[in-house]
Amino acid sequence: MSYFLQHRPLCLASSSPRRKELLKKFNLEFDCYSPQIDEIPNKNEQAESFVKRMAVEKGRKIHQTCLILAQDAIILAGDTIVFFNGQILGKPETASHAKSMLSQLNGNLHTVLSGYSILDSASGNEITDVICTKVKFQKMPPDLLEWYVSTGEPLGKAGAYSIQGLGSILVESIAGSYNNVVGFPIEYIIPYMSDNGWISYSEKVQAGINV
Repeated sequence: MSYFLQHRPLCLASSSPRRKELLKKFNLEFDCYSPQIDEIPNKNEQAESFVKRMAVEKGRKIHQTCLILAQDAIILAGDTIVFFNGQILGKPETASHAKSMLSQLNGNLHTVLSGYSILDSASGNEITDVICTKVKFQKMPPDLLEWYVSTGEPLGKAGAYSIQGLGSILVESIAGSYNNVVGFPIEYIIPYMSDNGWISYSEKVQAGINV
């Protein structure tokens, strides 16, 4: 079985289980911190600018922690939003709010935007980008939407659904990165990390010994 060789400590600036799972899938070791920032768009701020700013602010917030702890790490931060009909749909906190969001998206095409930041705490160098995916919902009957809301899965999810969970049945098609909709476009992040020498593609590993 092949693994990445990891040459720098990693820090994930997120408590998202989905982002943790994407890193663990590649056997990457990382610390995890949850930055506290105000996730509110500025007046007239465009969706792409907002999601990129959120990722950058999260990464820089954890960078401050690394400096205090004298910790050397590559900091990975991300933020994901759903954009529909000129509005940013955030994370619902109540069932009624989730139902309202899902009713808007039902049968329609929306955009999922993920901003990410890769910050080298040693040099201060920062890589940022925004990835866009188009998602089309099937036209669902009201009782199915009611059922999905009753599962509790929509709460705390951008746009009130989880594409890798029960919410997969809502989706008719996607155009673009699936991982982006999950919350972290890992297929864009890994090459950057390799190009900078923070990870490398390993030889085979057997019984925990490189051969």
